[in-house]
Amino acid sequence: MAIVIDDVEIERLAQSIAAAEGVPVAEVVRESLLSLAGLRGVPAARRPLRERLAALAREVDAVPARIPADKRSDDEILGYGEHGTW
Repeated sequence: MAIVIDDVEIERLAQSIAAAEGVPVAEVVRESLLSLAGLRGVPAARRPLRERLAALAREVDAVPARIPADKRSDDEILGYGEHGTW
């Protein structure tokens, strides 16, 4: 089913956001509606991409970078030799 929205301002806004984000207009509309559904308590099949990515970023940020007592470089930890091989 296609949705036709006859509003020049909405079209301009969607196209501007899509161009700035480098994504299709349909994705901008989808993510916007998913976000609005979440704010209004309307059940949606999945959370908006931005929310899923933010949750993933929080998970990654929570992982400790390295054990403080380990003084080896990243290359030493990975096992790389002088010429970048094992």
